[in-house]
Amino acid sequence: MKKKVQIGAKEMISLMVLFEMGTSMMSIPGRNAGKDAWIAILISTVLGAMLFVCYGSLHRRFPNLLMTQYCRTLLGKKAGSTLAFLYIVFFLYGGARDLRDTGILIADRTLQHTPLTVICGLMVVLVMYVVYLGIEVAGRTAIIMLILLLLLGLATNILILLAGIVDMGNILPIAEHGWQPIWQVVYSQAVMLPYGEMVTFAMILPTLKKEYRANGIGISAILLGGLLLSIITLSNVLALGEDVFKRATYPLLTMISKVEISDFIDRVDVIGVMSVIIFDFFKILIFYYAAVKAAEDVLRIPYHKLILPFGLIMLVSCVLMALNYQDHLQTGELVLKWLFPIFAVFFPILLLIVSWLRKTWNKKGEENVS
Repeated sequence: MKKKVQIGAKEMISLMVLFEMGTSMMSIPGRNAGKDAWIAILISTVLGAMLFVCYGSLHRRFPNLLMTQYCRTLLGKKAGSTLAFLYIVFFLYGGARDLRDTGILIADRTLQHTPLTVICGLMVVLVMYVVYLGIEVAGRTAIIMLILLLLLGLATNILILLAGIVDMGNILPIAEHGWQPIWQVVYSQAVMLPYGEMVTFAMILPTLKKEYRANGIGISAILLGGLLLSIITLSNVLALGEDVFKRATYPLLTMISKVEISDFIDRVDVIGVMSVIIFDFFKILIFYYAAVKAAEDVLRIPYHKLILPFGLIMLVSCVLMALNYQDHLQTGELVLKWLFPIFAVFFPILLLIVSWLRKTWNKKGEENVS
């Protein structure tokens, strides 16, 4: 008999926080709000927690079903299977975009003469190996990595303070241009990246041990990750100033590269690069795992037989999805604004409304029978 996969609260929270930080550490969502980006992130965190309540409510109604399974239960076999297949594509696309982001970072900062295909290929192989070992192994590893990264983050912030590059005047005056620019980036960037992407966990929540509530776990992770991301963004603004913060390709790494204490602490930006790669790895891993599990359910093909072909699909998609980095960024802005809301907001709310209506109709039917 096949053993049921189950993970605890600590593992789930660690996976969620790592996923949430993911590429957000690299790009800093809401940067168009300038020195008020940290406020936009805080607002987006609250909205993201509210959005997760939708995913958690669906899980509470169907605690043992994957998202692809209750799509068919609620919408019927044809419509439900079609939507489930679209989610497979969505998960693969999300993972491929993040894979390309990570590959570009590594190529730019550490392996300048190594082709992007080779870098992304090595990352995919590692992701496939962890997925083969299972989500339980990924969860236990996530706890260790999150603790390590939090300690590295604390050490880095101490070094930044000691380096004397922080200027409190860089965030003043707060909301200088009003609240409209802040709300604008909340909608166009900061909610979907990364909170809308957390719809991916609708494919993982069935593995959560039954003594834990999905909404409590999810909201706790989102608030923790959002607070950390807001602090990181605030540190960037304080150290770099608004102009450099908005123009830098990787604000976090630019900030860390400025740390220089006496003659013996220098070039600590390698810590930032390593941290971002670990965060991104777990985000790619979760997108990939969700795609494989969704395909196993929809295509009726055993999980382990899909790992290699899906890895190849993600790698090819990653390499071919954009002509250059600028094209990649422009496409990403459009996707966040128009495509992600459909899968992260519209479809989940539709499923939740249908589940409420069916529950109401069933109750009325029972009352009429009695």
